[in-house]
Amino acid sequence: MEWSEFAQRFALELANLDRDTILIVREREESRHYVQAMREPDRLYAEAVSNNFLEGPLLLGPSDEEVLAEAGWRPPTPDWTPANWWTELPPDTGPPGCAMLADMMVTALRDVQGVRRPLDLVYESFHRHGAGLIELTGFGLEPADPQRVADRRPSPIAAPVDGAPTAAHPSLEDRLADARLRGDHLAYFDLLLGAELLLPAGGTGAEAAEGGEFQTAQRDGVTHVLAFTSVQAQGAAGYAGLHRRTTFAALARSWPDPSWHLTINLDLPSEIQLDAAMILRLDTMHRSSPQATLVEPGSAPAAPDPAPADPVPAAGQAIRLPHGAQLWSERGLLAVFDAVSGGWTPAGRTA
Repeated sequence: MEWSEFAQRFALELANLDRDTILIVREREESRHYVQAMREPDRLYAEAVSNNFLEGPLLLGPSDEEVLAEAGWRPPTPDWTPANWWTELPPDTGPPGCAMLADMMVTALRDVQGVRRPLDLVYESFHRHGAGLIELTGFGLEPADPQRVADRRPSPIAAPVDGAPTAAHPSLEDRLADARLRGDHLAYFDLLLGAELLLPAGGTGAEAAEGGEFQTAQRDGVTHVLAFTSVQAQGAAGYAGLHRRTTFAALARSWPDPSWHLTINLDLPSEIQLDAAMILRLDTMHRSSPQATLVEPGSAPAAPDPAPADPVPAAGQAIRLPHGAQLWSERGLLAVFDAVSGGWTPAGRTA
């Protein structure tokens, strides 16, 4: 999930925040990095953490506080009322105002507190006079303490702005599925190589808690490592729970077994299967040309080398997508690679 998508989801949650309900969004590993909002009878009130609650390397510098001020946050008062950076909006604030507030909160999290990506965040939502946490099923983040969840709130629906319905920002899974449906392999792999992957824990007990094993599945006699592009995709496939986070590049470098395959987003419209050779090929080409943009595959001449991999392009050279790669031997063309299905299709002819 990108920051722009998270800001839109955040704005929806703020617009649908119930009276006397608090929403706290904080960094997963550093709980002192947070923003919070509360719907009060006479206002929608929000805060971003200040130096009153920070120390050492976490302290905000003058440039950080300048960013907060420019974003619209008001500084804490000397008597600590309030003690954090704060802002407030009228109780009847509509979608445009909530979108503005969401952008302010994203600025505080990303540009001041240094949160790298939305998936490094967790949240707590609860009623001031209630017990337990509220699960926000459409927020796209994990609750800070799933064991304390006592209620669930369905995904909020975007309200019309200026008489026109607001189009929902497509999720990464939606964009992957769309690219696959259109046969746009360029777009599919461009999204996949830049995405964070979630690996469900495959062990039990301490092993699962550490995420020390891969979750695998047997398909057609082949072991498939399972990975997902979001918490929602993982849950939809029936593997909700503990996981560890990685990237395509990190997974390629630590691939456990050359005979194993990788399946991303199992049983979902965005699913793809890749064998070990394809994983290494994509990673090598991606790392070799970090500034290059993927381009549509062209009609490259057949390589005499029987290996499926083409020579690695020089740094700065455009990468040709491996879909359509040809496997040759002394007998002629053997197979053509389909990148989306992750397999070789026999050519049906020999020289």
